[in-house]
Amino acid sequence: MAEVFTVAMTNPFADLSGENIITIDWTSHASDGTCDGDICSTFAAAQLAIGYAMPQPSKVWGYIKAIETIPGANGDLSTTCPTALYDIVLQDAYDYDLAATSLADRSASVAERVIPTSPIPVNSEITLGISAAGTSTTGRILIYISPIP
Repeated sequence: MAEVFTVAMTNPFADLSGENIITIDWTSHASDGTCDGDICSTFAAAQLAIGYAMPQPSKVWGYIKAIETIPGANGDLSTTCPTALYDIVLQDAYDYDLAATSLADRSASVAERVIPTSPIPVNSEITLGISAAGTSTTGRILIYISPIP
C-alpha cells in the first residue's frame, strides 16, 4: 500500500478571526515506513477534488503554538499504531526544521504535545516527513497556528 496523507484546516486563509488547526492523518508506506508531503498542496488538491474551486492557500502563515502527535487511525491510539520512536520533521521552504528536532522519537501508544518556548513563525509551505514508523501504520498530527504571536 502506498503512503496516504490527508490534510484539513479550520482557518486556511489565516485571517485574524482565530486559530488555524491543521489536522494531518497519515498512513506510512508499506515498503519503507515513511510518509511525506506538502501540507498546503495536499489540502488544495483535496479541495479541488471535492469541487471547491476557490483559490487555496499556497503557504501556511502565522505562529505555531503547539504540535500534537497521536498514534493510530484518526488518532484513536489503538489501530495500526506506528513503531515506537518514529520521527517527524516539519520543514519550511528553506528546509529549516520548524520543530527543531522536538518531534523525534514519538510514542507509539500515547498522544504527545510539543509547546515551543516561543511561538514559531512560519510563512511558507510546510513539508511533512515521517520516518521509522513501521510499514502501513497510521497516526494524526495537529498543528495549532495563531495569526498573532
